[in-house]
Amino acid sequence: MHHTRAVTFDPVAAYAWLQQPSTAYPQLTRAQSLGVDDELSGVGVEGFLATVQDVLAAQPDGLRRPGDITGVDLWLIPDGEILDQGALITMDLANGVRLCTLYQDVKAFAARGRRGIPAILSALHHIADQASFVMATYQAAHPEYSPRPAVPR
Repeated sequence: MHHTRAVTFDPVAAYAWLQQPSTAYPQLTRAQSLGVDDELSGVGVEGFLATVQDVLAAQPDGLRRPGDITGVDLWLIPDGEILDQGALITMDLANGVRLCTLYQDVKAFAARGRRGIPAILSALHHIADQASFVMATYQAAHPEYSPRPAVPR
């Protein structure tokens, strides 16, 4: 059985969206207002996944999901005193089911040398890939699942 990608990612659209002026703070770009910093946003820097979580919550252009997926979220996992060493990626379906990835180490979201917007784009791409994988696994295990809402009789 062939499945289409549940969540798609267009890095060009996301990049353009991040470069646009912030609605709340027009003197800043959206990236800046969400805490994306060329030096401080990247793997190995505290707060990276929290920044990715904020960007994801802002629903950036370029990260698209079909109507049967009502939400994609990042749940940060601390390791002792270090706050964001990894995360779980969840998807909420219109039928009330929440799907979840296995633990995702912070290193899976972006290469260590990436900083700023390139690191955020890499993380969003990883989230889209993982969400699509989990959705395909769910659909394979539940062939009765239909992404279209049932038509009331």
